[in-house]
Amino acid sequence: MAASDDKGDKSKGRQLPLPLRLSPCAPPEPRAKRPPVSPTAERTFRVIRGEGQKRDETLHSRDDVVRLLVGSACDLLLKRISPDRANEIQRRVDRIMRLFDRVPADPVATALLRRELDDLEGLYRDGQSQRRGIKR
Repeated sequence: MAASDDKGDKSKGRQLPLPLRLSPCAPPEPRAKRPPVSPTAERTFRVIRGEGQKRDETLHSRDDVVRLLVGSACDLLLKRISPDRANEIQRRVDRIMRLFDRVPADPVATALLRRELDDLEGLYRDGQSQRRGIKR
């Protein structure tokens, strides 16, 4: 009688079967085999030997200029520099990137590029010294 009461009572919820396996139509792709790693090995830090020397921060290449631009974007997001200073840095970086394109063909552009790199470096360093409270 209990079985017939369950079938006749529509208000009672019924649990639907939920298969816990993947569809037979789409077998999972095999993963690349990795050697087992201990849990502590995944959390260790790797030490990069810097030989105790500070990195040369003068601007010489496109990578250096891009690194400076990313740093200024971080400073802007962290509200360490004003939007006006960030826009000025962006404007100078755009001009410097155009000069990098001209350098191989135009010997005059090399001297102009060096001057622009020095000006940009000075602008960025002034912002850093103001953040740290250092007077130059």
